[in-house]
Amino acid sequence: MAGRGLDFEHRFNTSRWAEDLLLKSLNDTPGFLVVRFGISQIRTAKDVTYDKTAWKEPDLLVFTTDSLTKSEHQSLAGRDLSAESRENFKRGGELHFAVAKAAAAIEVEFSPYRASEMKGRTWTPKTEDQWKRRPLIHAKPPVAPNIWVKEEDLGRLIGWESEFRIPIIVAHIFDQEGFAVRLRAVSAFNDRFETPGADLLRLQMTSGIFKMEQSYDRQDAQGAREKKTVFVVTPAVATKIGDVNDVKVAAQIGLSASKKYVAHTLFNGGRIAFSPEFLSMLATARR
Repeated sequence: MAGRGLDFEHRFNTSRWAEDLLLKSLNDTPGFLVVRFGISQIRTAKDVTYDKTAWKEPDLLVFTTDSLTKSEHQSLAGRDLSAESRENFKRGGELHFAVAKAAAAIEVEFSPYRASEMKGRTWTPKTEDQWKRRPLIHAKPPVAPNIWVKEEDLGRLIGWESEFRIPIIVAHIFDQEGFAVRLRAVSAFNDRFETPGADLLRLQMTSGIFKMEQSYDRQDAQGAREKKTVFVVTPAVATKIGDVNDVKVAAQIGLSASKKYVAHTLFNGGRIAFSPEFLSMLATARR
């Protein structure tokens, strides 16, 4: 698979930090229990199989503690469901209650930016009246702590959500704060975007969601680049997860297969002070 290598490993490690931070912080929040669900591990390129038609499992499952019996809570607490046979989650399986009772699922993303200092942090979508008065010829998202979703993942995540009827929330973590959006909101935007005759510039600038092509470079392989279609959800139309505090940032050095030294930012520690809106979003997502 294109993009595998030391650069992928570094990006994986920072994404895993964000996943662990969200998991621990939510488990420290009264009324919630969170367990790892989707498989997250580093594999070499030769060991990777990538089927774009298969479902993509979200990273975490979220439960409200009042929805679980004592034995169910004891069974899930501290457990890693990513290693469990998927047969156990089917009806009649010992873990079927987990997918039957999950309040929400979370797909975690991470970007190494100082979110509160990004210049487009307070950008807002244009109103219909503003658009009519001054239509634009380009639709470009602001440089802000945006939520990113790859188009190649959207359908695979929606397929999983539809099968298990567990709403997926995409959570994008930065070193100072985080934002979340329901996956269905991105899917609904894409349906409108793909409608024949849709005014794409107007749709993006008034909705606060953008669809664009993004280039992904590899620091460990000169000239290696791939382009992917992505959805960019601005903070103005997202739910703030909360503030991220006490993060320690350091430099990490690695040696690539071509024997090139590659520097990468390493994140450690941290805690999240959750917003009431995000906790409500999780607790009521399935209602």
